[in-house]
Amino acid sequence: MINGALDYLYNLKREGIKLDLTATQDFASHVGNPQSKFKTIHIAGTNGKGSIASYVYNILRQKYKTGMYTSPHLLDFNERIILDLNMIPDSYIIDFMNSNRDYIENLATIYRNPTFFETTTVMAFKYFADNNADYAAIEVGLGGRLDSTNIINPEVSVIAQIGYEHYQRLGCSLTSIAHEKGGIIKNGKPVVLLDNKPEVVAEITKIASVRNSKLVKISDYCSITDLKFNLDGMSFKLQTPVEEYHITTSNLGLFQLGNISTAVASMELLPEGSPGKKSIEKGIRESRWPSRFEVISREPLVIMDSSHNPPAAHALVETFSNFVTQKPVLLIGMLDDKDYFSYMSILRKLSDSVILTTPDEPSRSLDPDALAAGIGHMFPSIRIIKDPVEAYNFAIQNYSCVLVTGSMYLVGMLKKYLGSSVRPFNMD
Repeated sequence: MINGALDYLYNLKREGIKLDLTATQDFASHVGNPQSKFKTIHIAGTNGKGSIASYVYNILRQKYKTGMYTSPHLLDFNERIILDLNMIPDSYIIDFMNSNRDYIENLATIYRNPTFFETTTVMAFKYFADNNADYAAIEVGLGGRLDSTNIINPEVSVIAQIGYEHYQRLGCSLTSIAHEKGGIIKNGKPVVLLDNKPEVVAEITKIASVRNSKLVKISDYCSITDLKFNLDGMSFKLQTPVEEYHITTSNLGLFQLGNISTAVASMELLPEGSPGKKSIEKGIRESRWPSRFEVISREPLVIMDSSHNPPAAHALVETFSNFVTQKPVLLIGMLDDKDYFSYMSILRKLSDSVILTTPDEPSRSLDPDALAAGIGHMFPSIRIIKDPVEAYNFAIQNYSCVLVTGSMYLVGMLKKYLGSSVRPFNMD
């Protein structure tokens, strides 16, 4: 039965992406406005928002019944909606879709069917409300101002790093993109800003001022000392105006320093007060965000990272160069709507050798032959193996260091093949 419910839900993808809150607002009203029945932290940005959501979720669940809504998923749809330590059960998805199918179809007579993301967002909010969640960390899908998640009134809004991805929909300048991301800022509610690019800071500062929202800029608010790291984890001291934290995390990547700082600052700004030093340190220690510079194997060394845009590529190159001394072979598959030329021109700093394959997203995957034609001059050694499992097995049999990247759909498919965990928490 779950396959039928999910097939119907996935079929709503034919409606595409709507940057319009009307359908989500109407749908939410139809099921009792569940978004008003729990408190939220709303997180927007081009890169980092999923990791920040994971830290916020793991911190808050130390004291409260807490949910998390993120997208996309790596292996199974249920990963998108988590409450405490459990993914949404199949039975709830089936019941929700059966109960609301007539509404979804009738709404088409007004404008058009709710989209996949609009429906999933309302399902998440209803699930949290039905199960008496106290808090939920909510990740924006695309943009912010007109994203379906923006029917909430969060306790704190968070703006992570901002880049040019989806510029066709959000605008061709950092200012215009920041304006869309800043649309999640609510009147009188604080906002935390990780990005420190001048155009972004100026636009978010303007929006925060208009909405009488306290703005905390991470570059001013937090400082990090005593940083130590290796392939087993990272540790450092994080100083804020409120507290000094001793942070340990199994999440790797220097980019996680800013994400962790942002999550901590958002907790200190909660109107009812911070969950406390112990909850924050324990929550970060227990947090996992799979496929962000994740070590899958040591012999050979296999690292998976779901970066797929130029800013994420820069962060990946910086982190890899600091954590690993070996030169990797790059195992890469990308979607056809990504800036593959800029992405690959950054990654060539790490390696001369690349294996091109196909992400597990048939309607949007970039053909490896076309990718090879566009980047052939960048890499002395290019091999095309279109089947990703075959490509992975070839890489681990012939190289001592493998970096799998380019698409979450590639990483997710290979993690499923390997039976690797995707849970966003670590209780080991």
